[in-house]
Amino acid sequence: MKHWAPAFAGERWVAMATLALLAGCGGGGLHRLVPDTPVKLGRPYTVAGRTYVPTDDENYDQIGEASWYGNAEQGRHTASGEIFYRQRPSAANKTLPLPSYVEVTRLDTGRRILVRVNDRGPFARDRILDLSQEAAKELDIDRVGRAMVRVRRVTPSARDREKLRRGYPVELASVTPTATPPRVGRIAPLMAGTVQQPAVPRPYAPPQSYASQPMPAAAPPMALPAVAGRLILIASPADPDAADAIASALADEGARVVATGGGYRVVTGPYVDDSGLSAALARLRMRGYQGATAFDPSTFQAPNGPSLP
Repeated sequence: MKHWAPAFAGERWVAMATLALLAGCGGGGLHRLVPDTPVKLGRPYTVAGRTYVPTDDENYDQIGEASWYGNAEQGRHTASGEIFYRQRPSAANKTLPLPSYVEVTRLDTGRRILVRVNDRGPFARDRILDLSQEAAKELDIDRVGRAMVRVRRVTPSARDREKLRRGYPVELASVTPTATPPRVGRIAPLMAGTVQQPAVPRPYAPPQSYASQPMPAAAPPMALPAVAGRLILIASPADPDAADAIASALADEGARVVATGGGYRVVTGPYVDDSGLSAALARLRMRGYQGATAFDPSTFQAPNGPSLP
């Protein structure tokens, strides 16, 4: 009897340790450390008639729309060969190496997270990133479904990389919001640059360190030339990044950025006849830009002068 109690205690300790280990694994590998090698790039591929070229772009930095996925894919293999868990903060991108790391900033709130890219997608033409459900929760877009984001390739610290490889979130300090895109969570404007031109993929090389990557300077705004006809004022953001995001989203409408004394204006045109102007206004308003208005460019003056309407 004296020998039985310690033996039973030992068996009970082993059983409890086993249960704790299983619990720590999150039900079969949720927090299992996944490797960062080998890095896969892959050949050009075609989905629904569109060709995508995986590229080792060290300076990847795009503004576009992010969505999220995870219910149907739970437990399946990602394009990198890992098991997909929607509870892990991960993402899918069409062209970046697998795996790679990106900083994702939600433009209208300024919330930022780090995400590990380990899958291909999304293949809707107006989106640049598909987040796992966990990553979408971190950006607070799991309920609205979509949001405009900035996606920038980075090299996190070894500690942050290990946290992501184990499936734990890495949130960064928020930044000042740079845009309030129209119709968040609904149909988004067509984003330019979704499909890359065929290129010869080059061997993978790690990007520069996370801390050494400077924020790119905004492109200089265009001056408003003398034109015949009327223009359409689409939006009047105070921040150049927000203006660039809207102009990029409406590149097919000929949108461009004009500097004024009080900020930036996104305009399109000129339209020399009423029918063309009315049609353009209707298209813009159907895409969510309800505040788009026509104006006479002759009323515009140089910066420090009167603002556009």
